[in-house]
Amino acid sequence: MNRAYRAAAIATALLVTGCAGGLPRHPQTTSPPASPPAIQVDQDPYLRSLYADTRLDPIRDKVPLLLKPDSIKPSHLTNEARPTPEEKKAIVAWLQVRERAQHYLTSQRGEPSVLLTQTRNQVTRAIAQLHRGELTYAGFAKRVRQIDEYYQTAARLSSGQHN
Repeated sequence: MNRAYRAAAIATALLVTGCAGGLPRHPQTTSPPASPPAIQVDQDPYLRSLYADTRLDPIRDKVPLLLKPDSIKPSHLTNEARPTPEEKKAIVAWLQVRERAQHYLTSQRGEPSVLLTQTRNQVTRAIAQLHRGELTYAGFAKRVRQIDEYYQTAARLSSGQHN
């Protein structure tokens, strides 16, 4: 089995099993202003340590690793490259980091809402598409931005009842 196929199989397995569905940004950023967030994701030492993983370095400047408001930079939206084999390995590591971050956040906040779970799954599918080369980095950034816009709108409409 060649390396590219093996990495794609791993990413697909993570996607299919639902293990890589972590999107640690939404719970703390979509609460109504009256409800202060329990954890500031980008300030939490454990989550910062997860995302500091050096295996992520090949993609660190190409994707918003930790999704939060304004995490998609202009450079993300203009990068028409597709992942190299080294970057594909980093994407698999990213899926693993996201999984650990989701488990940690669940332990801190409880089970995520249905909307948040669906959003995490959509982002995971987009990451898998990026890994398979079906999306460029710019295409991935645009897709994540669309997913986030839908999530933010749906969360507002449901009166912030989502954790």
